[in-house]
Parts: sequence; C-alpha cells; structure tokens
Amino acid sequence: MMPRVLVVLAAMGVFASTGTALGDPNLTTVPAHRHYIQTPSGELVQVGPRVCDDPSLQEAFNQFHNNLHVVTSSGIGPAAPGLHNFQGAEILAGPC
Repeated sequence: MMPRVLVVLAAMGVFASTGTALGDPNLTTVPAHRHYIQTPSGELVQVGPRVCDDPSLQEAFNQFHNNLHVVTSSGIGPAAPGLHNFQGAEILAGPC
C-alpha cells in the first residue's frame, strides 16, 4: 500500500510542476475594448477580461489580447489561428 501511495504522490508532483504557464513579459498596454466570440449561428458571447468594466484587469487583458486576438509588437504570440479562419466561431472586437 505504501509504495502505491508514493507513486501517486510522485505523479502528482510531476503533473503539478508541468502545469505552470508563463505569460508574455512586459506587454504594451492595449486600449480597452470588448471581445466577443461569434458562434456559427451569429450569436455574440462576450469573452476575456472585461477591462471596460474593471480597469484593474489591464494586465490580464493585455495577455488575453496577445494570446488570442492580435499579437502586438511586444508579444511572443502567435494569436489563436482557429479564431481567425472564417470557419465556425470567430473572435470579434467592439468598443467599450
């Protein structure tokens, strides 16, 4: 029983250490706007940090913007190509 517990704990340690992700460092500030996923049926669903409603989310908004929408010159990209291929769901932007 004890060796089995040790194996499980060791496996948990490996998965915990490999599950860490890093964001792009030192991103430039992206002007506030809203992001939507347009479903194939045309419905708009707001996604991402709502920086228009809460300016304290600016850093999270910068990360989201650079990783899923448009990579800025300070990003390490690339942006998600599956949301920019005009097949199925698409990501759109709009004003605050």
